[in-house]
Amino acid sequence: MNDQVTLSAGWHRLASQTARKINIGWLLEKMTPLMVGAGALAFVVIVWQRSNGVEIQLKQVWPWLAGTVLSLAVTSYLLARRRFVAKADALVRLESQMHLHNALSVAELGRGVWPELPKQRADGLQWRWSRVTVPFALYALCLATALYLPVTPDAAAVLPTVEPQAWQQMDDWLEKLEEEKIITPEEKEEQQAKIDALRDQEQEKWFSHESLNASDTLKEQLQREIGNLARDMADAERSLNTLQNYASKLSEQAKEQMLKEYSEALEGMKNGGMKLDPQLLKELSQIDPKNLKSLSQEQLNQLRDSLKQKSDSMSEMAPGKGFLGDGEGEDDQLAEGRGGLGEGEAEGPGNGGIARGPGTAPLTLSEVENNLGTHKTEALMNQDMSRAQLGTLLNLQDGKHGVDKTYTGPQAAGAIQNPGQGGQQIWRESLTPEEKAVLKRVFK
Repeated sequence: MNDQVTLSAGWHRLASQTARKINIGWLLEKMTPLMVGAGALAFVVIVWQRSNGVEIQLKQVWPWLAGTVLSLAVTSYLLARRRFVAKADALVRLESQMHLHNALSVAELGRGVWPELPKQRADGLQWRWSRVTVPFALYALCLATALYLPVTPDAAAVLPTVEPQAWQQMDDWLEKLEEEKIITPEEKEEQQAKIDALRDQEQEKWFSHESLNASDTLKEQLQREIGNLARDMADAERSLNTLQNYASKLSEQAKEQMLKEYSEALEGMKNGGMKLDPQLLKELSQIDPKNLKSLSQEQLNQLRDSLKQKSDSMSEMAPGKGFLGDGEGEDDQLAEGRGGLGEGEAEGPGNGGIARGPGTAPLTLSEVENNLGTHKTEALMNQDMSRAQLGTLLNLQDGKHGVDKTYTGPQAAGAIQNPGQGGQQIWRESLTPEEKAVLKRVFK
């Protein structure tokens, strides 16, 4: 009796192991494709997060990994449980594989004895480890690749943001003005703040109509202020050049004009829209145009060269508003022209230069009549018809209508010229289809 109890427990244990193996096999059958899909999805999500600049480490993934595996296990259990086998089914599987001829089923019912336990399990089931482990390995490989694969952040985070071209131009202008010590750092910051006010708005609005219009207006304003400053520097340089090198050729009126232009240029640089560099402004303010001999020739040349260089640099930013001439040849002509002022002014029209005279040329009437031959009519002939077009007038001549003046006498009106022949002599009536149908029905 004790032997039967021991055998019964042994067979039930084998049946439980067999049933567990079968049920786990069905669970893995449903779970492995889900694991592959979850691994691919996790790879895409992690790589996308990393490409957007999010740092993800392995310790952050473990909770999500455990939750994913648990969710997949529950889902797989719900899908595979209808295929699970019970202990009784496992006993049938064992007696079938061991050829016991229903001995286990009979013993389970108490109608027979339990056979001896086999020395080795003989349920006929073998694990295919390649099929079981490959999906899990793929899942782990996807996670490892997503975490440790070198990923370049998104292009939006790496590439510089595209800004309106006007902003970049103004930034370059201000940088160059500060680098060449034309404006003060405070002036640059003040102008830069206006550009940053446009840059601080939402990026989606950078290229809107209002933003582009404001950018162009700010650029034109800055360009106009740079052009005014360049013009004032050019005027100051020309005035100094004339007073320095051609003072002996200038009349008193011309000298006064040069002094006035220098004062106006200096005042424009002081009170302009852009604050000039204090050092340059101090050097210009210390110069007395009436007494240039107090300064050495080298100092004046150095100051003039600085003015020309700065004016030329700003002229590139505001074309047409900067320094005119190089201070050599053209300035010589300009100084000679200005030197002629007041030396011999004459009445009448000038020569188009700076010493053109006191005013415009008067409008006078001449006593000599000009005969331009406008009352003479001449014919035009053109024998070349290769370029003639429709509507082109080829010939024009005088003529009269041709009238037949032969007398014919009175004639009768309404006479028949041709009475017709055959059926044309008979009057025919045009009938409608309805009228024709009535006639056919009445007159057969």
